[in-house]
Amino acid sequence: MKNLFLYFIIASFFCVSCSNNNDADPIPIEPNPQVNSVKLATNGTFGSILTDSKGVSLYFFSLDTKDNSQCLDGCLNVWPVFYSEKITVDAGLELTDFKTIDRTDGSKQTTYKGWPLYYYSGDNAAGNTNGDAFNNVWYIAKPDYSLMYVQSQLLGHDGKNYLDDYTEGDGNSFYITDISGRTLYTFINDTKDTNNFTNPDFSNDAVWPVAEIDLDNLPSVLEASDFGSIDVFGKTQITYRGWPLYYFGQDSKRGDNKGISFPAPGIWPIANVDTPMAPEAQSVESNIKVANNTTFGNILTDSDGNSLYFFSLDTKGTSECTGGCLNVWPVFYIEDVMLNDGLDAADFTTIDRSDGSKQTAYKGWPLYYYANDTASGDTNGDAFNNVWYIAKPDYSLMYGRSQLVGHDGKNYLGDYTEGDGATSYITDSAGNTLYIFINDTKDTNSYTNPDFSNDGVWPIAQINMELIPSILAAEDFGSIDVFGKTQITYKGWPLYYFGQDSARGDNKGVSFPAPGVWPIANVDTPVAQ
Repeated sequence: MKNLFLYFIIASFFCVSCSNNNDADPIPIEPNPQVNSVKLATNGTFGSILTDSKGVSLYFFSLDTKDNSQCLDGCLNVWPVFYSEKITVDAGLELTDFKTIDRTDGSKQTTYKGWPLYYYSGDNAAGNTNGDAFNNVWYIAKPDYSLMYVQSQLLGHDGKNYLDDYTEGDGNSFYITDISGRTLYTFINDTKDTNNFTNPDFSNDAVWPVAEIDLDNLPSVLEASDFGSIDVFGKTQITYRGWPLYYFGQDSKRGDNKGISFPAPGIWPIANVDTPMAPEAQSVESNIKVANNTTFGNILTDSDGNSLYFFSLDTKGTSECTGGCLNVWPVFYIEDVMLNDGLDAADFTTIDRSDGSKQTAYKGWPLYYYANDTASGDTNGDAFNNVWYIAKPDYSLMYGRSQLVGHDGKNYLGDYTEGDGATSYITDSAGNTLYIFINDTKDTNSYTNPDFSNDGVWPIAQINMELIPSILAAEDFGSIDVFGKTQITYKGWPLYYFGQDSARGDNKGVSFPAPGVWPIANVDTPVAQ
């Protein structure tokens, strides 16, 4: 037995000695891993949620719209505050999103993205989420909400308190905000998936900005299927139940809802779960239509399908058809233009005629009937005397006829001698005169500098060519590359504008720098060589 005991002592000595001489590092002792004061947990129902260091769920209170806590006194027995003096966070959370507020009872509370954080006393174990949707005002705290559902007093821009029926009164109303607490509104004049407020140039967007929000997760009271998006002149606006959603430009602070009374109560309602579905746009009976004609394609007609026409002498946007001309070419006039055929109402205007009557114009061209069209769909007036053309919504060019008046104030004829008399020539669809340059050659621009330093004097004509009046032949037109820009050509001649043609119908370039150096283009123009 003594020998066996001695053996163990010797063996232990050599083992320790051997260990001390071993080149391997000793096995490190793991320190206690750091537990962050706010953790990011994955919940089977809600996905990512915020918890404390022990995994106990945290909550938002939807009445906390203004960066302070509305849970006071007895409320705190059910919803104790969460506060950590030193915040540390799990990966996936941003420390800058957490702040500390001073409560009215003198204690402190931690907030996330402006929302004070709470526990729920009915959660008996880590991972419980029993408080979500409690009275539709308490929601599990998530890091990725796109919107919140809040309850607060509506206080208009006029300083008056309102109820959710937009009558004056004291009481909280439910409504949707973005995650920062900014109120979202609808517009009573909108229709399903249609923004009827925002201007194409967004000139009124500062008053009611479109709500551009990347929709991710929502409070459980809201249904994801109620939300969508629409394109508004290149911006993506979110919708709720078909209603486009907006902010109010004068809501300067978190929790503001001033827009409910601007410009009058109820015109810009808040959005909530009681918001009805947006109405479908009512079909409007057009009094100007687009008809498909087998010869001309799309043409403009009145509500009965009677064809409308342009007069090529109306280059200045006024009517040159007077007196007996009107017996053959009666004017077309509609007091209130109504459209549903893809036409733009902004393209239609009303002009005052010299005889005291009114006339409807399209893109500046007065509109007429032709007396010898006896049935809807007739187009007998097109190319009449080479000055009347069927009205189309998609002309790229027009064929005008007018007195040539040079930049020197003198009248010119088509041979560039002085004289009175109308000359036919090509304009763009807006009535701007097109010219050629006598020093150019076939498909070659000999004028424009590589840096376009002289383009202000004679700008190159860049026009997307589609349809043209019947007097012009499509094969006469082409295009060339001019230092990266595409210039259209006619019979091989590059086409230009004149920089001093400031008004519709001007053709001052015919005498600059001398008559005939920059001719107008028309069907008598010879082919460039």
